[in-house]
Amino acid sequence: MRIHGITVKNYRPFKVLEDVRLGQLATIVGKNDTGKSSILRAIQLFFEKKPKIDPSDVHDSAASNEDMIIEIAFTSFPEKIEIEEGIETTFKDEMLLDQNGHLRIRKTCLHDKLSNFGISLIIQDFQDDTFAGLANLKETELNKRCEKVEIDVAKAGRGITNKSKRVALRAKAKERGIEIGEYELKLSSKDELWKGVESLLPDFDLFESETKTDVSETSFQSPFRPIIKTAADQPDVTDARSKFAGAIERSLQGEVDKIFERLKRHTDDIDALTVKPVFLWDKAVTLQIYGKDHDGIDKPIEKRGSGIRRLLMVAFFEYLAEKEEEKAANFIFGIEEPENDLHPGLQRELTQSFRQLADLGYQIIITSHSPVFAGASPIEDLTLIIRKGGIARAIQHPELDNSEIAEELGVEPADQITGYNACVFVEGQDDIMFWKTVASKLKEGGYIGSNFEDKKIGFIPVGGSNLKCWMDIRAMKRLNRRFATIVDSDRKSQTDTIPQRKLNWQKQCENEGGIFLILRKSEIENYLHPMAIQKSGKTLQQYTDFTDMKKLFGKNVIKVIDDMAVDEILEMDKYEDKGTEHHELKEIVEELLNMIIEGKHSV
Repeated sequence: MRIHGITVKNYRPFKVLEDVRLGQLATIVGKNDTGKSSILRAIQLFFEKKPKIDPSDVHDSAASNEDMIIEIAFTSFPEKIEIEEGIETTFKDEMLLDQNGHLRIRKTCLHDKLSNFGISLIIQDFQDDTFAGLANLKETELNKRCEKVEIDVAKAGRGITNKSKRVALRAKAKERGIEIGEYELKLSSKDELWKGVESLLPDFDLFESETKTDVSETSFQSPFRPIIKTAADQPDVTDARSKFAGAIERSLQGEVDKIFERLKRHTDDIDALTVKPVFLWDKAVTLQIYGKDHDGIDKPIEKRGSGIRRLLMVAFFEYLAEKEEEKAANFIFGIEEPENDLHPGLQRELTQSFRQLADLGYQIIITSHSPVFAGASPIEDLTLIIRKGGIARAIQHPELDNSEIAEELGVEPADQITGYNACVFVEGQDDIMFWKTVASKLKEGGYIGSNFEDKKIGFIPVGGSNLKCWMDIRAMKRLNRRFATIVDSDRKSQTDTIPQRKLNWQKQCENEGGIFLILRKSEIENYLHPMAIQKSGKTLQQYTDFTDMKKLFGKNVIKVIDDMAVDEILEMDKYEDKGTEHHELKEIVEELLNMIIEGKHSV
């Protein structure tokens, strides 16, 4: 599950913070003391089982009868849920989603009871109390409602379940023409429905700017729990574990027997007391990391300087990003000002790790003053927090003034842009190497007259439609230079559609006067020739135009392009359209080269 958006009312600087969208890699920017970190704290508070609210957390202008609300809308949730034992159903069928198809959970803190949070689902349901909120009703109440509207439901029978009663009630509501609209379904922590929903929620781990980068913190420990559990389940460990558990149980039972001897003095209603210890093996072990310096001094990382602890954080996220087997991990990371104590070069490395984690399915939400991190997020996932008169609010795309953010953070176009006649934006460094190599080989083979160096066409990796890309485009327009963008299609099959975020980027790029090109195949690696892959020493396996090549042959497989002959390039980029043979890579290179007319910088 991933956070789609958050709404906050009467919390810290936010009187009302309406539905802030949070993407897979989201960045929240703004001046100091505007409320950036308060959004992360609100998310943390939402996920805490026993949240602690300080009176100072309530917004200054909140009236005595106003409540504090933290509401989060989730997406990418499992389709099925079990709200009665052995019976599967779906969120959609049970009318548990909001008008946009999101799972929207509201937690309300009563103004006079800061220690208690009320729980609600904000759903689309029938606007009649007889037919609303059915998913949270027990059998007795469902039977009463069926009886009220003259639905004859037997109380026993193999096919009669609470689910079938809910289906019958909803059918009756539709038959009566009952309207559907927004409905607040209030829950308690003891309700089976809430227990089912809560069990699906992701883990949220917050790395605070200073105090929370220690190894002992949950944010560092949580990702290692599956490793501990796996190790504890190994056959040889299981035997030792059983002996250990047995020894503990026998020792505890001996002490409880002594208590029982004394209990018998007062009653004969109990025949025995039996102890049953519970072992949570994944939580039985925590790890501590020691660092030994050049002087041989070995001490916990927590005792080292903040710079070393931040470097450990960089290494930690690099480690997670490279763990392919953790792809489905249900984690959301909140990271406060990751640029602290990090050189800009290390900031860029950490940004790459964040991108990789986002691609693996993690959600990363950061607050930052750094142009490196702000420039990494897609524009639609960038949030500016401003504060006036003690009230903070959020501004997002399309209302977001990108140039204002860029100037505030010091985001400038890449220096080398001024030396180019035209510029091509691509998704990564591998793309630059690929396209330059293809153009050079086509020139050497006599298929084109110039390569990119000849025409001074530069390549800039941007990783997506982000703030840095937008500023670079603006600089190209100011310098009267042409520009283009090339992206992978990321399709998984011939019938798969292009991701919407890339179509949005295409629209933006073309509106600014640029050329936008989307590959026919899934990614640049799909244009590698099988013979060249085999010659590189890799074991050849069957693949298609939409195979995940890096997963099949390794992340450095793109280097095979260096050893491909021009004929192999033309074989792999060939396609037919309306009976005519085309060569995609060659045509793309030609279109890019044609941005420059000889003797002019633009066309």
